[in-house]
Amino acid sequence: EINGNNYVYIDRTQLPYDHKWEFPRNRLSFGKTLGAGAFGKVVEATAYGLIKSDAAMTVAVKMLKPSAHLTEREALMSELKVLSYLGNHMNIVNLLGACPVGRPTLVITEYCCYGDLLNFLRRKRDSFIFSKQEEQAEAALYKNLLHSTEPSCDSSNEYMDIKPGVSYVVPTKTDKRRSARIDLYIERDVTPAIMEDDELVLDLDDLLSFSYQVAKGMAFFASKNCIHRDLAARNIFLNHGRITKICDFGLARDIRNDSNYVVKGNARLPVKWMAPESIFSCVYTFESDVWSYGIFLWELFSLGSSPYPGMPVDSKFYKMIKE
Repeated sequence: EINGNNYVYIDRTQLPYDHKWEFPRNRLSFGKTLGAGAFGKVVEATAYGLIKSDAAMTVAVKMLKPSAHLTEREALMSELKVLSYLGNHMNIVNLLGACPVGRPTLVITEYCCYGDLLNFLRRKRDSFIFSKQEEQAEAALYKNLLHSTEPSCDSSNEYMDIKPGVSYVVPTKTDKRRSARIDLYIERDVTPAIMEDDELVLDLDDLLSFSYQVAKGMAFFASKNCIHRDLAARNIFLNHGRITKICDFGLARDIRNDSNYVVKGNARLPVKWMAPESIFSCVYTFESDVWSYGIFLWELFSLGSSPYPGMPVDSKFYKMIKE
């Protein structure tokens, strides 16, 4: 019993595997690598006949490298069993199929076209605005200015004629920061509503939506008595309609060269995202996932900054967390 809650450890290797997920590997055509670690990788692929017999579908396929050991093979099979056990939810990267027979074992999941949320936030940092109404008003202003004729002076009073409802202003730093995004609307003469998700600017409503969607995904994990243990913006992916999906690249992440994972004992751990009880006692609970969610919110609303900026993970850091 921890914090008044009863927890039962379930050996993932003992979870049942449903053979309905099996898919012929010869119906997969592999493309570029999306992520890679020491023992595994995730590859973009086209699956033929996965959903409909005559349809092709872009998917993500996780597989092991030849360098993988028995431990990694068991870990991938365990992940397959967990995904099978979880079932579908809008805000997780869902299982679509598997090729467990033969080598390498393949786990087929949804493909998220906009990649991980961390890099998406960083790409959008310079075009962030607080509201879409502000964005549309500025776009209309710039478009009106662009298409208007050269202002003329009235000979009697020497005032310029200005179109009704339009103000001529000297751009501030904020205006200049947004101008590249506004120019996109002008050049294409389209409204934000019909633009590709990745071309649209990022605003406060998006951040609130992302935070809500991730909370729903984590609530789903909890409802299935599952603990994530590595919730972070790098493990959340973005799909069409700006739908966020929780994932964990696990074996397909190069944690040896990822500064977010710090050596502690015999493992590399995402210490800055971990709750104190996880760091010091190796205890993972629903509450420790909530702590990680709080760190994720900091990442989200800082538009992809690293938590505890400028602070190395050393004795001072551990002392601060304890206190």
